[in-house]
Parts: sequence; C-alpha cells; structure tokens
Amino acid sequence: MSDVPLKTDKHISSLDGIRALSILLVLSCHMLPLGPSSLQLNSLAGALGMSLFFGLSGFLIARFLWNDQNIPKFLVRRLARIAPLALLVSAVYCLILQYRPDSFAAINLYVLNYWHSAINPYVSPLWSLGVEMHFYVAIAIAVLFLGRGAFWLVGLGALVVTGLRIEDGGFANIQTHLRVDEILAGSLAAIAYENRAKPAVARVWRFLPHAFWPAVILLVLSSSPLTDPLYYFRAYFAGLSIASVVAMSNTWQTRVLGLPSLRYVAEISFALYVWHSPFRHFWWDEGTTVERYLFKRPLAFFCIFALAHLSTFYFEKPIQRLARNIRFDRAGRAGSRAKAP
Repeated sequence: MSDVPLKTDKHISSLDGIRALSILLVLSCHMLPLGPSSLQLNSLAGALGMSLFFGLSGFLIARFLWNDQNIPKFLVRRLARIAPLALLVSAVYCLILQYRPDSFAAINLYVLNYWHSAINPYVSPLWSLGVEMHFYVAIAIAVLFLGRGAFWLVGLGALVVTGLRIEDGGFANIQTHLRVDEILAGSLAAIAYENRAKPAVARVWRFLPHAFWPAVILLVLSSSPLTDPLYYFRAYFAGLSIASVVAMSNTWQTRVLGLPSLRYVAEISFALYVWHSPFRHFWWDEGTTVERYLFKRPLAFFCIFALAHLSTFYFEKPIQRLARNIRFDRAGRAGSRAKAP
C-alpha cells in the first residue's frame, strides 16, 4: 500500500477519508480479532481495505496522467514516494533485525508478489508494492506512446484480469496479473470523472450519489471469502463506491470522510502499512488473550503510529519536496528549479 497524493487541479478531501479507512481496515485485519471465525471477518476487512486502496490509487494516478502526460515527472515523483521508505524498512527488517537478503532484493526489485519464498513475517504486506509499481510502469509506457489514447486500454485490461481471476478461482491473489483489476477499476472511475461534463457521462454521473449505499453494500459483501462468485467483481464495486463519493457534494458522507483526524491517518498511511507487520508477530503475539489484546496490541498500535509519524514527516516528506522541486520541461527533461527571490 502506498499513499498517492499527486496534485491535480482540485484536491478531493473525501478521498483522504477513504485512504484512511483503507489502512485502518488492513490494520484491523492483521491485528484485531474481528468477530466469530466462521464469518471470516478478518479476511473481509483485509480484502475490503486493499480494494479501496487499490481503487483509490488507480483513481488518483489515472486522474494525474489524464491531465499531465509528462512521464519523467510522474515516475520521479512515484519513485520518491515509494522507493526511499521501502528501502529503509526493508534494510531494517531484512538486513538488521534478520538476515534475509532474498527478501530485501525482492522488495526493492518489486517482485515480492511473485517471489513467494522471500515473503516473511516482517515484510509480508509489502507484496502490494509490486502490484503498484508494475501498474505505474505499464501505464507510464502506454501514456508515453499513446497519450490519452492509452486510457482506452484500461477497461479492456480490467476485464482481462478479472477473467484470469475467475479462471484461477482465488479469493484474493497477490500476483499483479491476478490483482491489478482493482487499480484499473479505480482508473475507470477517474476517466469518468474527468469526462463528467460530456452529456453521455453527465447523465450517469448525476446518478452516482444515489448509488452510494448499494455500491458500499455490494463492496462489503464481495469482500468476504464466503460470497463466491460475487467476490470476483469486488474491484468494480470498489471503483463504483469511490466514484459515488467523488460525485457527492457537501453531504454528511463527504464531511465525515474529510475530518482532520482521517486526513492525518491518510497522510501517514503508507508508513503505517510498511512498518506494521512485525508488531503482529513474535513477542507481540505471545501470551494470553488478555495480555495480547489489552496490553500488547495497544502498545503495538502506539509504536506503529509513532514510527509512521516520524518516518512520514522527517524522512519521506523532505525527499518528496526534493522530487517536487525538480522542474521538467514538456519533453520531460529535468533541471533545477530556481528559488523565487
């Protein structure tokens, strides 16, 4: 999971709330007992959180590239957002706290979701970085050669991946070719958003706020391992849910999603995701139920949020500012940005 705050003409604050909810769902999946095991609510929370995140990622990335096809700028900013923290966390977790050079290599080559033997309890959630990075490279190449015409491939790609998922029969796969339909579905929502003034799209767009509750209910249901075959279409329910929120204007849903507390969680969400995994294993998962969930889990959450806050504001942000200060001309050539007098 990575935060993707690429700036466009208008920041949509409700999307911060969706990002915050996605990481809170993933943390709940990994670190809390959610109801009777027969309902598999932990699996539901994890799939729901990742679907929202991937859908949101696709929405924001596609929206950015629709408005700015400067591929070098896009790639530099994406790498600055993901690579430094991934390198730091993998060095700490794979070279210092344990010696797993294979895991270190798999993470930083963004192939952990295919190099299964390199997955270990310290870094197991980082498989998603591979899905993200593969999408970035693919969409960048497509836009480089086809411009906005590349977005005609998004819907086709989503359908192909969903077909592969159905053929594979898995509930929630980690390989890119069996998971990226969630990102592509979010990209479809972005394309609709950017074309919402066109008459054909406008008619549908005006209806979307009314689709909010049906979309959310279907998304929740499709996030359960118990809802075969509904869960094959989870990607599209996530994309529809995101689009319905974006189509709203000053509703109680958008006001809740825009709360400052959720905005803060969204800002540190990537760091929460990449740091949290060891805090659900080892000493943190030993002892009685009371010891684990009334003492160790609250302490673990405190440590995770503290690490995330420090790495976001004192490690990631300075690097991102440096990346934003690189000026790119229309041909994608980089140069130094002169400081204003």
